[in-house]
Amino acid sequence: MQRRSVEGAVGRLALAAAGLALRGHEVLWQGEGGRVFPEGGPATLHEVPRGLGLARHSADIVLGGPDPIGAALAGWLVRARCMVLALDADSVRRWGHAGRGAWNTLHAWAVIDEADGALLQADPRGPDPERIALWPPQGPPTAPDATHPDTEVLERVCERALARQRGGAPRAGVFMDRDGTLVVERGYLSDPAELELLPGAVAALHELKAAGLPVIVISNQSGVERGLFPLSRVYEVMARLRVESRAAGIELDGIYFCPHRPEDGCVCRKPGTRLLERAAEDHLLTLRGSFMVGDKLLDVETVQRAGGRGVLVRSGYGREQERTLAGALRGAVPDHVCDDLAGASAWILATLESAEEA
Repeated sequence: MQRRSVEGAVGRLALAAAGLALRGHEVLWQGEGGRVFPEGGPATLHEVPRGLGLARHSADIVLGGPDPIGAALAGWLVRARCMVLALDADSVRRWGHAGRGAWNTLHAWAVIDEADGALLQADPRGPDPERIALWPPQGPPTAPDATHPDTEVLERVCERALARQRGGAPRAGVFMDRDGTLVVERGYLSDPAELELLPGAVAALHELKAAGLPVIVISNQSGVERGLFPLSRVYEVMARLRVESRAAGIELDGIYFCPHRPEDGCVCRKPGTRLLERAAEDHLLTLRGSFMVGDKLLDVETVQRAGGRGVLVRSGYGREQERTLAGALRGAVPDHVCDDLAGASAWILATLESAEEA
């Protein structure tokens, strides 16, 4: 199912939801909040008239304000799996039996201001503390902004809600480098119009997703800190990646990137493992059973540091990287080397099948 959101609240959550549309998520919008874009929003934001017409659409998550009844009704109409509401302590105290019942009808999460945290946690009838996220302390943006921390918080809350609604133990996932692995290597890609999926990538992603494996993009984007392009350009390209993948029938489970240069010593930058750890926590994954596919040995090193297995593909810089293996005395050695993402997908699925049979 496409990851869509339904929005019915004006305010901080509305701006963050609009930021999700700028990040390439499909957002259905009911109510006045849809006018946060003064001259029309991105193609991924769709205004929906009020009323039962919402039932003609489907969504994974419903987003809304502090009224769980209205949000739950919208969720039932679009057959949503989860809802995420912007709550405050006063509103929760005013919930009656109907409100509390509506809160429990869907897998519900809350986003709150830090000042309300202690009050909600002290209320025995309030939301489960493990399903509460805090808005960043700096306050909301003045306009929809894909780069703003509010947008990041809402995106990760939605991903956590979906992963935990699925239930079950942590599962294996496939981490994917972007440039040279999933899309054509351009060298500091910053123009969304230049993004092009590699031949065979779509079919390979379909195979992985059909096997129930989450697919998460992990990318180094040092062009930001090098001053080659602003942070907003990274989100524009990633949004194009989401849209192009969705058009081919693939919904990427998550996208994480580090904007820093190698000399910055950032633990998020590959081969650092922090982005994998964050993704594993958000998406309920086990790193030891996971895989990473990339066209560089640092991709292999990253996942192996985390206990997983790495596949080097010969697309992008892969052939050049493979040549260095013969004389290498130290460093990461891939668990598998193949021509492209299709070969990587086949090896991953065969490896998992062999493990199940053992």
